[in-house]
Amino acid sequence: MNIKPFLAIPVKIMITCLAIGGAWLHLKAESNLHFRLVDSTLIVVTLNASRGDSFDFVFDTGTDTTVVDPSIASRLSFVPAERMRVVTLRNMNFVLRGTIPSLSAGPFHVDNVPVLVKDLANMRKLDSHIVGIVGQSFLSHFNYLIDYRKHLVSIESGNEIRDNTEGEHVEIESTENRMMVASEAQSRGNAKLRLVLDSGTHSVVLLRAASQGLSIPKQETVLEETSDGQVVLQKGRLQVLTVGSQKLHDIAALLLPVEPPVRMGDGLLPMMLFRAVYVNNHEGFVIFNPRTRKE
Repeated sequence: MNIKPFLAIPVKIMITCLAIGGAWLHLKAESNLHFRLVDSTLIVVTLNASRGDSFDFVFDTGTDTTVVDPSIASRLSFVPAERMRVVTLRNMNFVLRGTIPSLSAGPFHVDNVPVLVKDLANMRKLDSHIVGIVGQSFLSHFNYLIDYRKHLVSIESGNEIRDNTEGEHVEIESTENRMMVASEAQSRGNAKLRLVLDSGTHSVVLLRAASQGLSIPKQETVLEETSDGQVVLQKGRLQVLTVGSQKLHDIAALLLPVEPPVRMGDGLLPMMLFRAVYVNNHEGFVIFNPRTRKE
């Protein structure tokens, strides 16, 4: 039996530590996925399984693998490989690891998708239609644009979005199936940070070492929902957060009281801090608040 660390991050979504290979990609055409925001934070899209059934998944760039609720595992033709013990900030429990034959976003699909089967009851309290979380084991195969104003995720088949988009290319550091970007933060102190790009969080999340280096004053104690239940956290604020040429002022930050059991740089950077984000996984860069190229 494997024992793996597993982080239920206090932003209504979990981050797993597994980066499982073996998926194959097939591209056909560009696709626009309309999404809805649940609890003002979670991007929920409809994906299709190999049998043609449609299911609602949370679109989460901060999660390294894909997670499905036990209630749909058989309908996804889940093939178990092993039982694992996982450790979170709150407790320890057991999950099944395995694969599903296929998962599709419009005309784009990935075969042999690695997944964990985990009870998502706490997340489904927010929206009973949610039955899974689609993470980087699926999303890293695509280039896409998340547009929060239009509630659209646009996936490109070639370079059509890149070629019609202007903006600064900010390099992605891919570490253990997570996207990290360099940034600089200022509070009472200053620090250079490596933050995971996360579409599943509403606030900047900082690890203890990062918050201590910035000397962030703790303003209040907050109760945050995780995939495993509620946790108590400290909340502070950043005076300035700089990512590339983008400067964000007076930003709320949640401060983790302990070091997590997975590597996540210095914390999490919410994508929803920006109007739109273009992610180019193939060339390793992102554009924050991209502009349409003028002819």
